[in-house]
Amino acid sequence: MTSGRQAHQHGRHSPRQPLALLGMRLLFSRLGPLLPGLLGHWAYRLWFRTRRFPESAAGKQANRRAWRSILQVGVVPVAVYAWGQGPVVLFVHGWSGRGSQVAAFVEPLTGAGYRVVAVDAPGHGNTPGDRTALFEIADVLQAVVQEYGPVNAAVTHYFGGMVLAYAMRHGMAVERVVMISPPADLEFLLDNFAQLLEMPVAVRAVLRRKLEQRFDENLSQRVSTVDNVSTLSVPALIIHDADDASVPWQQGQRVAAAWTGARFTKTRGLGHGRILRDPETLKAVVAFIQG
Repeated sequence: MTSGRQAHQHGRHSPRQPLALLGMRLLFSRLGPLLPGLLGHWAYRLWFRTRRFPESAAGKQANRRAWRSILQVGVVPVAVYAWGQGPVVLFVHGWSGRGSQVAAFVEPLTGAGYRVVAVDAPGHGNTPGDRTALFEIADVLQAVVQEYGPVNAAVTHYFGGMVLAYAMRHGMAVERVVMISPPADLEFLLDNFAQLLEMPVAVRAVLRRKLEQRFDENLSQRVSTVDNVSTLSVPALIIHDADDASVPWQQGQRVAAAWTGARFTKTRGLGHGRILRDPETLKAVVAFIQG
């Protein structure tokens, strides 16, 4: 579960998105104070909405080389991709991402003797749907471990880190973890979502209340990356770029500080997306996974 319309965080927009976003901002800012219940309900629906962006050329090429299958998780046919043979390294993409964002990692990891496994979360990539929540994605990860595990290491990007932390606290076994650009807690996601839509305080309060009614009053604590990693003791590497305009590097630093024995590395000039293709980052990740 995360902010459902954080398309601005990925640096690419469809030609019509800015107009749609401007229209939503106008409605929230003008009508929100007058009709907080109605606009809060709309915000609640938007929170779970996913958005697919065009797949990169490198992603398409990686998918063509992958062993591909479908893993049925509940009613959702989840797209799964794998490359190479050996101990499994699982890649978990972020909100509005896709499994093929692992593309730059495939050759270095398979060359080092690992099997890389990635999935498209519900409502992402080639997995059907247009909405999902953290708990549903965590169930997908648990199913992947049962089907393709054990998992030697996991590499996550953005929201994938929050999902993995929750899944590991609830029994998912992973020996080593790399989190790239992770959010620290639900409050950060709510703040971003409210700012994106210029949501009045009253509307945000309705949104939060509806989320807590659906899940529970302790939702913030349940999904907090910081709280969940504080219970873990496996080796961890947190990488965050100083110029990440989507998730400030202090978020990753907080996650690392809460995780016993975790290492924190701050890069520069890579932003939120290019960090997944940076040669030095790739080397550091492979070296850490090799232990």
